[in-house]
Amino acid sequence: MGRLNLLRLAALASLLNFIKAIPAGHKTFDYVVIGGGTAGLVVATRLSEDPGTTVAVIEAGPHHVNEPLVDTPELFSRALGNPAFDWRFVTTPQVNLDNAILPQPRGKMLGGSSGLNFIVWDRASQREYDAWEQLGATGWNWNSLLPYFKKSETVAPQLQADIFPQTSQPSEANFDAFHGRAGPVQPSYNVIYSNVTIPYVDAINSIGVPTNSDPYTGNATGVYNTEVAIDRVKNIGKRSYAASTYFNMSSDRPNLTVFLSTQATKINFDLGDSLGQMRASSVDVVAVNSTGTTGRIFARKEVILSGGAFGTPHLLELSGECIGNPEILREAGIQTLIDLPAVGENLQDHPSFTQDFEVKNTLFTYDLLRNNVTFNASQEAEYAESGTGLLANVQFVLTFSPLKDLISSQLLSTVQDDATKLINAPGTSPLARRQHRITRDFLTADDVANVEFIMFPGGGRTRVAPAPGSAYITVYTCLMHPFSRGSVHVNTSDPLASPQIDPSYLDNDIDRQLALQGVKLARTITQTEPLNALVVSDHSPGANVTTDADWIEFTKGFLTTTYHPIGTAAMLPRELGGVVDPLTLKVHGTDNLRVVDASLMPMLIATHPQSTVYAIAERASDIIRGRIFGY
Repeated sequence: MGRLNLLRLAALASLLNFIKAIPAGHKTFDYVVIGGGTAGLVVATRLSEDPGTTVAVIEAGPHHVNEPLVDTPELFSRALGNPAFDWRFVTTPQVNLDNAILPQPRGKMLGGSSGLNFIVWDRASQREYDAWEQLGATGWNWNSLLPYFKKSETVAPQLQADIFPQTSQPSEANFDAFHGRAGPVQPSYNVIYSNVTIPYVDAINSIGVPTNSDPYTGNATGVYNTEVAIDRVKNIGKRSYAASTYFNMSSDRPNLTVFLSTQATKINFDLGDSLGQMRASSVDVVAVNSTGTTGRIFARKEVILSGGAFGTPHLLELSGECIGNPEILREAGIQTLIDLPAVGENLQDHPSFTQDFEVKNTLFTYDLLRNNVTFNASQEAEYAESGTGLLANVQFVLTFSPLKDLISSQLLSTVQDDATKLINAPGTSPLARRQHRITRDFLTADDVANVEFIMFPGGGRTRVAPAPGSAYITVYTCLMHPFSRGSVHVNTSDPLASPQIDPSYLDNDIDRQLALQGVKLARTITQTEPLNALVVSDHSPGANVTTDADWIEFTKGFLTTTYHPIGTAAMLPRELGGVVDPLTLKVHGTDNLRVVDASLMPMLIATHPQSTVYAIAERASDIIRGRIFGY
């Protein structure tokens, strides 16, 4: 027997062993969902409501049960960078940040990033969702998503103690028009507030930003008390996320199978319908550890990709003899099956900058947990016993401000001119040109935020360590509609290698100018009464940062991100630079491969996107089940 035939037999034997690793009778399903994160668990839960439909979920991470780093609200961010919870992706060197390489955490667990994020539960303004349809995402707008926002949540109105200055409590009827009362996720308002909160809100009002009584009604601008994904009804005091809600609803269904610690490495295709569409037939998987599964999982009906803004384009480019840009794939040693150059393009994210300010140590901040051992022990005991206390809260104050409320009319005019130049620049793609026109209009809008300020009453969140016995407030400045566009691509055919992530932070004059003005304004807020009377000093970056040149160096050296990547498999027409058909959510050129996750969003929105991802997944589930007319 020739050497070539021996190699073929060896390869066949290897493949047979690969497939046999999945128990007989459990390797073929109606639907195969890749990614057991925020969106994937919603889709799997809804599809498996039909007992005659079999659903498999492939999840690379474990299922964390009773894990403090996931469940305990006050411990938010502590799991970042921990390989037991986080994919630990990083960017390529960022040329506009002195070649800094930045972490890009993503949840590697059942529940995905809903178990790793900072728990905020909010929405963008109606105009921003409507812009998706204006851009070309037919059927995706505020009105089409509102029923699904409500379907995903159960939330009660604010109590009188939750009402910020200059607002009133919405009527119950008005509240019910925009909020859900019977959904799986259990967001709530905080039950403990720092005594620095009201002076901070008053200072925000003093610089011209009003308080918003209910930002969930279609205008999400202003300073407001945000809902947070903390359950105060069922799992009291714990994070309410996809694994503790949607998965717990469906985990005992015999028609739902979850493969944990199992990583999808390739989607396999057959020639589909007579129109030449490719049909996803199976998914190759490998065990991440001894509890995982190696083999091939077959799909009778559909494969649904929910890998997120990094994982979805990565797997698309790896899959088959692959989906994506032929030039990029050729360099990685991958043959192109479907020529779809928009895969992995259009990456957008919210860059942020973190400053903290020392305040009088008589104020009630989260620094008490660090400074007072007895108090910390009492809070731990209270939380363990009843799920209450400071550990059951994350008391953010969010301010989403239109740009025209923050800068002079002269500077605003300059920024608009810069936007026009970028729109007309020779290298701007047709998609980016259309997006930038919409974003240019946002610059002067009353109902769209361009900058977010997040106040957290506590320190220890910057690179400058807090002093013992001191108290702080931390202010995050975030750009909501950056003009930067990045990408996510393979750079090797190795399916276990991380994708190459290039957000291209601050690659244009507009983003650099807004970053400069934003961080300067964060300091101005703390110098405004009545907050100023409580501030002791500028702790980080420090009072020695005074000139624009100083601040520019700060923005370059201290940029982080709020970890909101979107857009890399945009639901837009193929000719515009779309990857996914917005009507069906099927990847262009395929018959049965759909995408459901944040990579679908064609444009970034001024919000923390988790509630939007839940709503997208709920609506997608109805599209898949044929419950939306015309789909």
